Amino acid sequence: MSIVFSIKNKKSLFGYQKVLAAQEVLKLVEGLTTYNYDPATLHRPLNDFEGLNCIVFGKSGLPLQLRYFDEEESYQIQVPSFAIEEDWQLALRWISRLGEVLGTEIVASDGVSYTPDSIFHFDYEVVILETLGNLTKEKDLKEFEVQGFAHPVYLDRDTVQEVLNHVHPLEAYSAFIKKIQYSAAYFSQVRFYQQEETGAFLASYSLTEDTDTVLPSVPHVPAEYVEIVGLAGIIDWQVLLVAIDGDPDKPENYHPIGSLALKKLIEALEPDEYQLLDASQIEIKKLSKERLLELAQLENK
Repeated sequence: MSIVFSIKNKKSLFGYQKVLAAQEVLKLVEGLTTYNYDPATLHRPLNDFEGLNCIVFGKSGLPLQLRYFDEEESYQIQVPSFAIEEDWQLALRWISRLGEVLGTEIVASDGVSYTPDSIFHFDYEVVILETLGNLTKEKDLKEFEVQGFAHPVYLDRDTVQEVLNHVHPLEAYSAFIKKIQYSAAYFSQVRFYQQEETGAFLASYSLTEDTDTVLPSVPHVPAEYVEIVGLAGIIDWQVLLVAIDGDPDKPENYHPIGSLALKKLIEALEPDEYQLLDASQIEIKKLSKERLLELAQLENK
């Protein structure tokens, strides 16, 4: 479960003070920004928004969520269960500043109260280690999704145990999450095509010449497609191989040169052509057009 910190709004003569604008709360920490709302709208009161996903780019791993809870007249900052150390450090600094501005106590979701100074004694290390430790108790755990601010991360029991066995587990966990969030590779998005004759679906990813690309090593149907695709079934998971003829900045220069079953593609890669990112994702290093043509020939074998 995530942990929520609530800071009561300041009282005024006729109730509570005007709710701060979203941008005022964000400005309490340098570099803090939200990515799920247009910056041009952030002058509005915080309670106009359902919840802002907030990060400091370059430091964050998972987003913190900010909202105003009208029923309790309080500002709330939610820290996700799988937050990394840098997320916690950011959260505590932000919570402290907001507590100072409002002049009211800070209450965690377990009912414990803090001041802007004592909040820094919150033992987030225990939270991180317990959260990860609980995953290792799941003997059949093969894939657990953690939603980073940029990309999902998939954990399995072995990966988590490796982190916990590290000399510096918090640092190891942060590095693992951030490696995926700040990857410069292209994360290929699946597209579904339905066959008119059978009603079944074909799932297709793309792999482009000279482009570091992340593909699923264990494919699955994204949540938004489960209701439609899950009922009809999938024929196969395919990868469209794409070559670039000319200026890579011009879309018209991208041309498909073949396709290959995802499983067959992964099995055909040389050890130096890829790396495993997590329990469900693989990063394929830049491949030449010639190499893509070689792979395309495998479809008929």
